[in-house]
Amino acid sequence: MGLASSYLQKPAMYKVVSNIPKYAVYNNKLSKVPILHGLSITTLNLNKQPVPKQPVPDLKQTAERYLKSLKPLLTDAEYKSTEKIVHEFISDSGVGSRLHAKLLQKYKNTDNWMREWWLQAAYLRYRAPVIVNSSPGTVGPAITFKKPDDLYVCAAHLIAGVCNYNQIVKSGKMKQEMVRNDPLDMQPYAMILGTHRQPNKVIDKLLHTDEAKHIIFISNNHFFKLCVINEDDSILSESELVAAIRDIMNRSYMEGKPVGILTGNDRDTWAIDNSLLLELGNNRNIIKDIETSLFVLCLDKDIPKEAFKEKNNASVRAVQTMTGFNSYVNAGNRWHDKTVQYIISADGYIGMEYEHSPCEGIPIAVLHDYVLKYIASRENDARSECSKDFPRPELLKFETNDAIECAIEKATITVNKLSNDIDMECFTFDKFGADAIKAIKLSPDSFIQIAMQVTFYNLQKKPPVHYESAALRRFINARTECIRSTSIESVEFAKMMLYDVSHKTKAQKKEMMIKAINAHKNYAGQAATGQGVDRHLFGLKMIAQSEGIELPELYKDIGYTRSTYFTLTSSQVPYKTASFMCYGPVVPDGYGCCYNPRPKDILFACSSFKSCEQTNTKDFACVLQQTLCDMRDIGSE
Repeated sequence: MGLASSYLQKPAMYKVVSNIPKYAVYNNKLSKVPILHGLSITTLNLNKQPVPKQPVPDLKQTAERYLKSLKPLLTDAEYKSTEKIVHEFISDSGVGSRLHAKLLQKYKNTDNWMREWWLQAAYLRYRAPVIVNSSPGTVGPAITFKKPDDLYVCAAHLIAGVCNYNQIVKSGKMKQEMVRNDPLDMQPYAMILGTHRQPNKVIDKLLHTDEAKHIIFISNNHFFKLCVINEDDSILSESELVAAIRDIMNRSYMEGKPVGILTGNDRDTWAIDNSLLLELGNNRNIIKDIETSLFVLCLDKDIPKEAFKEKNNASVRAVQTMTGFNSYVNAGNRWHDKTVQYIISADGYIGMEYEHSPCEGIPIAVLHDYVLKYIASRENDARSECSKDFPRPELLKFETNDAIECAIEKATITVNKLSNDIDMECFTFDKFGADAIKAIKLSPDSFIQIAMQVTFYNLQKKPPVHYESAALRRFINARTECIRSTSIESVEFAKMMLYDVSHKTKAQKKEMMIKAINAHKNYAGQAATGQGVDRHLFGLKMIAQSEGIELPELYKDIGYTRSTYFTLTSSQVPYKTASFMCYGPVVPDGYGCCYNPRPKDILFACSSFKSCEQTNTKDFACVLQQTLCDMRDIGSE
């Protein structure tokens, strides 16, 4: 009997709401969101204004944009070969035209033609470990705890902040965000808290409850459950929360078995180990408690001081937030399947890791900013006494056997290898911020993106295959589009920056830079309005698979394989606080770069793998900072 079958024995708690069991809703509730196919994982409808459907771009237009994006990446001979394949693909008798007609039919019959395919392909079918590869971390500004009680109070404020935010979401009173006159889809805000990714062979499941009243603490590898929302929807008082957290810390003084490290292994291995875990003792109920919790709060041990000898605080915290740093510190103090996993440690760290399946980074950033603002607003409150009458957290004690012990050892090897291999360089670029870029009448995002490309070219002597994520929240239940940031103009500018010493005048350099920035800005605008290349080609490929059609030549061609091997992945995730998001590269010989452009500074999180001899994160960070300054000097002429 499979996992889905075993859960379905308890229909009052769990229900599969898709004919292929990918989505699930707890409490036996179905979505109120008006959609034509499939069901949302939440009962909430946060959209006060209707949001249009994601369009299917014109096939010939996609072909033209696709070919244009390949020019800087292919030789002349490769390009001519690819061009022929593309023209055959889109011809009236070509397979692409037939696939496109079927995709238009799917567009008519669904609220979002891409949604289920993308959730499966990008996330739930993804079999590598979610840590580093998929789940981003958020690092908050450093915080000082002068005595143990300060940590307990801050954690209590954090819990209250998340619960308050949850009540705002559940009330339906969130103001709908807009881009100019276009309303944005607010549903991602309802999919963050109370969500969990359940491991399964081949494809995972997404579980959700709108009724969560408890949270899970993990302290020194021990798991605790605490109901933080009363029956009348009031939140536990600060003194009760402080007392409960102190109690947890006292009861977890001795290190527990690192069962949580199993969630950091590859998904198929974790699915097998999870099945074994479910069969022992009370483990099934413990995992159900984790699945139905509002969020997880990890109370971490201090990071050893020697970790900071070669890296700054932000870079060390980035690894802590993504993996727990290593198995000797906090890697077992995690449950990576939970969408929201807050992390706090007495040595001055507060942050979050999030499982990427339900939504993109911006709603997570809004939650994080709200929580940090709430904590700051309570900082000067009189410290309430630790309550003597408080709801005692329930210890959730996993039962293990030899097979689980062996699985923990194997997961430990996997997690330590990833933790040790990821090389982070995180820093605050304080020479200028978005205001200064706007002052020279340039787009901050495009300016930063071009600076990354120049940096990559400087180090690798070739253009990057550059992926930037564009949010598609202008459309209902949409996710992202790829901004193919590398252009003919950006490569020409990068070459000029690297090789031209005195041949170009300052005016000519500025003209080349503006052309590169405008080329990026134009393509970014197309992508954000659903007119990009990659998701359209993805949809056509999925139609071919679903119809049992042999994979078209276009997808086997070097143009496609090279242009989807992203050696530089980047995204802007804006926070109002001095926080930043971080993640690893998506290919072994690539770079990752996430950034938070604020008015007066820019926070960066750069990454690569130590195991790759061709990349070096420190070099990338140093060259990027110099490039930003050089470009501003050019733009200021």
